[in-house]
Amino acid sequence: MVGEDRRVRSQGVLQGGERGARGSQGVVPIEDRDAHQRNPHHRRCVRRHPGRGVLGIDAESVRGRQGPGIRGPVGIGRRRRRRHDRAGAGCGGTEEGARRGPDGLETVSRRGARAARGDRRPGRMIRRSAAIALVALACAHAHPRSDEAHPDEVDADGVGDKRVSARAYHHYLDALLAKNADDFATAADELREALLYDAESPHLHTVLAEVLVKQGRIADAEDELKTALALDSKYGPAHVLSGRIAVSRGQTMQARDHFQAAVEGQPDDPDAYRELARLLLSIGDVPAAQRVAERLGDRLQAAQKLSSDDADELVAADRLRDQAAAVWVELGRFQAHHGDDAAAESAFAHARSASPSDPDALMAEAAYLEAKRKYADARDRYLRLLAQRPESPEVIAALARVALVEGDVEAVIAHARKLLGLAASLEPSDTSASDDDRRDVAAALLRVAVPLLGAHRSADAQLALDGALRLYPSHPELSFYRALALVQRGRPREGALAFEAVERWLKAHEDEPPSPAFLGVEPAALSLDVRLQAALARGKAGEIQESIRRVRALFSERPADEGVSLALLESFDRAGKAAEAEHILAAAVRANPGSDGLLYALANAQDRSAARGKALSTMRKVLAIQPQHAGALNYIGYSLTERGGAADLREAEGLLARAIELRPDDGAIADSYGFCLLKLGRAVEALAELRRADRLSPSDPVILSHLGDALVATGGKTAALAAFRRALGLLIPASTRRTPNRAAQARVDPPDRPDRNDAKVRVEIERKLRALAP
Repeated sequence: MVGEDRRVRSQGVLQGGERGARGSQGVVPIEDRDAHQRNPHHRRCVRRHPGRGVLGIDAESVRGRQGPGIRGPVGIGRRRRRRHDRAGAGCGGTEEGARRGPDGLETVSRRGARAARGDRRPGRMIRRSAAIALVALACAHAHPRSDEAHPDEVDADGVGDKRVSARAYHHYLDALLAKNADDFATAADELREALLYDAESPHLHTVLAEVLVKQGRIADAEDELKTALALDSKYGPAHVLSGRIAVSRGQTMQARDHFQAAVEGQPDDPDAYRELARLLLSIGDVPAAQRVAERLGDRLQAAQKLSSDDADELVAADRLRDQAAAVWVELGRFQAHHGDDAAAESAFAHARSASPSDPDALMAEAAYLEAKRKYADARDRYLRLLAQRPESPEVIAALARVALVEGDVEAVIAHARKLLGLAASLEPSDTSASDDDRRDVAAALLRVAVPLLGAHRSADAQLALDGALRLYPSHPELSFYRALALVQRGRPREGALAFEAVERWLKAHEDEPPSPAFLGVEPAALSLDVRLQAALARGKAGEIQESIRRVRALFSERPADEGVSLALLESFDRAGKAAEAEHILAAAVRANPGSDGLLYALANAQDRSAARGKALSTMRKVLAIQPQHAGALNYIGYSLTERGGAADLREAEGLLARAIELRPDDGAIADSYGFCLLKLGRAVEALAELRRADRLSPSDPVILSHLGDALVATGGKTAALAAFRRALGLLIPASTRRTPNRAAQARVDPPDRPDRNDAKVRVEIERKLRALAP
């Protein structure tokens, strides 16, 4: 790695792919809302208004012959009707993601984040099942019976028979099919046809408003919503959609009124609770949001007591359960973002209590626990998710990430093999596999491969990348990291050619960014990294002057880029010209005094010329500009640990703890932190951290030396001797080694070149061995 020293760690390309910005807390845009929030037909049944059928006509007059719900032709009994309701439940589709309409309002579309999806092709199967169910229902009602009563006819008791005509039902179902296929023009036409037969249905007006929103016709949608609310002022879905439109316009109080009206009008409809809670969180009214969550919990408890064997009540309780968990998850995320860990943990516990197996709640809590370095608890939540969805790429990748942070590289490799098995069943020639599934598996393989590269397990990383490339041949992001693996495996010439092939691909496709984008790297940034790594690979292959020429050209274009500055230092250092690189970097710092990347590269150069005092001072300037610079935190922390003073060690512990939070899978930082703990006299903690560092960066003699010291401090003399001997074996020149353990080293990257401090480290380890075994 560029500029590598015990105290120096570059923020190189391995971290670059993960860069991104966290979204601000506030009202979650429509694309982040779950399908059961957006669509009143979500899950297993069609939503019902207490006093109306699904198309809005009074159900009290026909109760006893048919239950509330979509009324079909005469003769459909309650049991049969329930089956149809459930089949129709899918017809609304589970639409995820967002589009922005012409007026700027975010609208719902079909694609979005799917937390821990297990089935490899669930999206296609759900759509197919919904379509089959809708077609069957539509066909059943396509030709009304000749003896069907007219809605205006009056029965013997003088009560109007207000059953919906088959024609209205037919148009309604056709509209849902068109809506599910994103054919919004047809959906709108069909809904208008349905309204000809049932003009007083608030539900039809609301569904038409949803379709109009998707078309960007917000004013027309609002007209339909006004009509729906004029027909039924308590109709919840109309209030919810009106509230969402108000939120998109920044009309917070109006949105709050609509969501509150939806809650009051239909207290068993959970969608409004979640929207109201989100809105309250966006304006910082956490106590009010918590009261909304508690009220929803009370409704859930009441529904669970009443559900018994009634299918409709069971479904209602199920929806309340899901949304109750979701509201508590929203609260937990908000509290975690604002640093209130106790409140966040309480909220996640409430979510777990509401729905112990809810996948979104488990995923959110696992991510929170992982961020707090509670890896055992995070792994427990991920394993629960995996039990539900054993073939979920997201969950497998998350487990691999946790395993890597814990230093369990073997578990990471096992998870990578599981993902490779999934990839093998999704070859591009397999027409039954969806693009979504291919993308999810390829993204998971890449997210496992990148940390394996950082752990110097490039052979395993390459296997994972090869699996992803079978799904997306020649994809530039995947090809870039594969080339990096080749270089780290000691095949720099082959890697240079691979980088140059990626560069040619990017030039040939300048107007079409890579699709899909896995790590969110901008094409321009990827192009720069490709050119930079190709230049460095040429230097490692022995073409030192060509490497310097290319890097200098890049430095003239992007002098403030940290990666370019560090590459300049490495290429010159390889040629024995580190002092010349220091002069170039110092001049660039004077021209760009606010560049933390240039200052970091300059500090590296000063360290290589043994000007440790100057390097430490320059690193502190880096932290003044960028307090979260992990490389600078590590350098300063390790330098202070080497000094060993009480004040130095206290400062070092704080700096290195921050560095660990920023880069928990970096073996060098784990080593620095463990070494600091050892100097502080906390040998047991130090031993655990140094063992983790050894697993993250195997075959590092400095880490093994510190590990041996910790073993001595905890009474493990025999294990300490073994660690010191391993370290010494790595420092003996290859030509003089007895018989290298090829099996143990086959999967670990070879060193790029001997470290300048190897001789010093060897003398120190030999001294330790003599002290233990004279």
